[in-house]
Amino acid sequence: MNKKIYFNNASILLTQETIQPSGNQLIVDTSLLTDDFWQHSLQQFIQQNSKQDLIFLCKNVDSFFEKLKTQFVYIEAAGGLITQNNKYLFIYRLDKWDLPKGKIDTGENPPQAAIRECEEECAITGLTIVKELPSSYHIYPYKGKYALKITYWYLMNSTHSGKLIPQTEENIEKVEWMDKNAIHSIVKENTYPSVLDVISVSIDN
Repeated sequence: MNKKIYFNNASILLTQETIQPSGNQLIVDTSLLTDDFWQHSLQQFIQQNSKQDLIFLCKNVDSFFEKLKTQFVYIEAAGGLITQNNKYLFIYRLDKWDLPKGKIDTGENPPQAAIRECEEECAITGLTIVKELPSSYHIYPYKGKYALKITYWYLMNSTHSGKLIPQTEENIEKVEWMDKNAIHSIVKENTYPSVLDVISVSIDN
């Protein structure tokens, strides 16, 4: 299975598939080149501030991902797409629409962390996980280095009937239920590529 890792306005794709190159892509065949070369390509990708997508052709995507992880501070997080009465819950944070999520604490598994983070960030209760959604990956500056974060996503139902309260200490300004029309006209116009991926597999389909 392919893995796409977002960084600013570009991405890194790990794939076993043949790719037809375009002008805005750098394709690196990891089976033909040394570790030094792909690591150098990765460093260039970070330093160029994401002006060109980077594609790693891999014999084994999961195996290469394990090698890629060693170049970053690796962080695991979990979050949820919460639904109730044909509406979905979104938060507004740092001038973007987002989904509630956060780092997995020691001793937690991803589903436990996803429910806890949603409860904390939205003051919501009555959460039940319906199914696991595809995970997302992104790179960002972290304590003078760069972190590679995986976020495990879950589709959840909620029976909550009370007020939703944004966790302001986490820079959350609003928590709102949105129907599909609002998601298409408001959220999609101002969100992250990883959130668009979650929407595409769980709301658009």
